[in-house]
Amino acid sequence: MAATEGEVLSKDRGSQPLWVWIMVLMAHGRRCVYCDERPSQTLEHEAPLAGRAGRDIWWNLVPACDRCNGWKQKKSAVEWARDMKLHHAYPKAGFTRHALPLRVVEQINDRVAQVQREIRDPARRQWFEHHYGRKRTPRLRREKHEEVQQCAEGMEHYPYPPWESREIKPATSHCMRVLCCGYQQEDAHPEFITLTEAKREDLRRMAYEKGWYLGDLIGNLLDRAVEEWRRSRPGGGAEETSGDVNRDAGTLSSTNGALAPLSDQLNA
Repeated sequence: MAATEGEVLSKDRGSQPLWVWIMVLMAHGRRCVYCDERPSQTLEHEAPLAGRAGRDIWWNLVPACDRCNGWKQKKSAVEWARDMKLHHAYPKAGFTRHALPLRVVEQINDRVAQVQREIRDPARRQWFEHHYGRKRTPRLRREKHEEVQQCAEGMEHYPYPPWESREIKPATSHCMRVLCCGYQQEDAHPEFITLTEAKREDLRRMAYEKGWYLGDLIGNLLDRAVEEWRRSRPGGGAEETSGDVNRDAGTLSSTNGALAPLSDQLNA
């Protein structure tokens, strides 16, 4: 069930739902937004809760490493970047006890703004909520990090972020993106195939080179093989198939004329 802003608000950082942890820590390539080097380890309030603008809600959270989270303390990102710049200019004045390299500090505000745009992307946020909103939130941070790692490994199978693909139809309670949940299309029937390891690897490389999701690529190749079979029959070609589809549908465009045998396509 989709969570409202009020349900996420008024909770401490450790009580944020799992989908918020994954959504935030997956941002910025899983790196700390402040040092831009260390892996993200925690949810950091960009506007501190101690300040008037601080709110404990997803749009005020950014990915950070534990070191930067501790160094930043109760300052906003703008305030911390300002104090670190002053520290580099006047190191004995005591503006801050810890400072990142100046070249890193100068880009903090731009990185924070970019990460906030990424986190606030409605399609991206909804995708994480749909896929992880029903999962139990682990008590230990280590367990949350394991969930983030599993999500990252799953993302590697997609040629592009799944929330950028077309929606089968608008949905509020579950995902309807064709790239990850295309099986929910009307008249969709999932099937299983058996491949040798070598042929599976060839298919993965083919999908990568063409920029498609593996499952949709296999479906497209089978569509073309079926179309070839239809054309080879007496009176073939009378029936038209949906060969021309766009990137959002996750398939390739058929070519005019004779189609190559499926075995040739797999070895292309």
